[in-house]
Amino acid sequence: MQGYSDEVAVNPRILLSFVGYRDPHPEGSEEYGPLLSLLELRKFDRVVLFCTGGDYLERARSVQQIVEIDDPAVQFSFVNFELDSPVDYEEIYTALRTATAQVLRSVEHRSPQLSVLLDPGTPQMQTSWFLLVGAGEIDATLLQGVPPRFAGGVYKVKEIRLDSGVLPEIRTPQNAQSKAGRSRSTRSTVRSRERGDGELAIVSAPQATEWLNTGGVNIVGRAKVFTDVLEKAARVAQYDISILIRGETGTGKGLVARLIHSKSSRVGSAFLALNCSAIAASLAESELFGHVKGAFTGAATDRLGQFRAADGGTIFLDEIGDLPLDLQPKLLRVLEEKVVVPVGQDTPVPVDVRVIAATNKELEEMIEQGTFRRDLYERLNQTTLLLPPLRERPEDIRLLVERFLGDWNARYHEAKEIEPEALDCLCRYSWPGNVRELENAIIAICASARTDRIGPELLPPAIAPQRGSTNTTDSIGLLGDLRLPEEGVNLRALLSNAERSLYEKALERTSGNAEQAASLLGISGHAFRKAWRERFGKEG
Repeated sequence: MQGYSDEVAVNPRILLSFVGYRDPHPEGSEEYGPLLSLLELRKFDRVVLFCTGGDYLERARSVQQIVEIDDPAVQFSFVNFELDSPVDYEEIYTALRTATAQVLRSVEHRSPQLSVLLDPGTPQMQTSWFLLVGAGEIDATLLQGVPPRFAGGVYKVKEIRLDSGVLPEIRTPQNAQSKAGRSRSTRSTVRSRERGDGELAIVSAPQATEWLNTGGVNIVGRAKVFTDVLEKAARVAQYDISILIRGETGTGKGLVARLIHSKSSRVGSAFLALNCSAIAASLAESELFGHVKGAFTGAATDRLGQFRAADGGTIFLDEIGDLPLDLQPKLLRVLEEKVVVPVGQDTPVPVDVRVIAATNKELEEMIEQGTFRRDLYERLNQTTLLLPPLRERPEDIRLLVERFLGDWNARYHEAKEIEPEALDCLCRYSWPGNVRELENAIIAICASARTDRIGPELLPPAIAPQRGSTNTTDSIGLLGDLRLPEEGVNLRALLSNAERSLYEKALERTSGNAEQAASLLGISGHAFRKAWRERFGKEG
């Protein structure tokens, strides 16, 4: 036994794996999924599970609970990072490469025996493991589980051993550019008449353990009214108290919540973001606090719930004003007693979670109307952060445009640049949708531009000045003669901008009443709201 312990101390057996939708069990079944099947057959000293959101972190915690019943000595670690797309090769590879490097740095002065389970996750995630191992980024044995139906009724494991360096160096965003490429991508994406606008003021989480748990927080801004809030957020982060973040839609409440987590003592644990308005009322209690098998129709297995999945970490409850009234006293109990009660169970379960809430609603008015509990409001509001709207920090618009253009160029390997006149229009606009609206506008502009240079003719009508033939209402025949510029137009972008402008004008005329605005445009209220939300990225 002593020899075994020494061997483990020097060469720990470590399993790396994503968590998939069949873990810990396939839906509606008690059969073992890929992770449990492997862990029943092979022993590891440490299991590192990579999760892509709260649902998968909850599945990972369930795997841990089941394994620890028979083998409590196994150490579990969880890496939670959000992906914009689970099928984007570059995004997955880059995030996984950074995360695995940090995990390996945490195994100090050892030569671990690394294994990777390929089965969970999308094909793009599986390919990323092959690239990491084949390029020599990690020295690991790839494992492929063979289900019983393909292996004579018994689960088997196939080992795939790649010699280090069998693949050429992978070209990542960090090393892919030639000198010429670096020169082009690092030049300013805002073509200015005069520089002197200062450097980008970026508040970012340190790129280590904090990145693994926050997804890499990068907040752009140098306006004093904004940086004062960020400084306060960093101060209160060190105290384990509830925080209420208030501000208009699109001001960055979620990013500030991640920043608080990254500066807190809980940074090594999970950060889960939940939108209270997106949780079905009938499933909200189970989603948050879990349930036991048989608690209701369809409860085929136990479920931990998001609070237990985030144990030791932070939960961000966005749109807290939309939390169902019958759930509010249960959330209050979590905050005051540090316990949750799963649906169908009477025994409380201890849980240690910090709660950060956010809203753009007037909670005080809701309290007077009886739709929000005063005691919950007071418990959540141990300290408040009020984020300023973008119109109160106009000096940050140029910086944000620079950031969003840079993100676009890096992702699509382009070199989009915005002309001074277009930039002036962007800086003068009031941005009722705040930073989110600005980001969506830059994305739409870049997608519509046929060349790298972006002029005011591509700006949404609400932002661009009236410019004769390029004026949207003129172009669609509502005003004057329809004329086609000699250089041509991007018809799809022009029509989209025109439609969006009419939606905005209809809402303005009806004081924000979507039904009346829809009537002005001759469409149904449902069609109006759907387009407003899905095509134009708006809420309401």
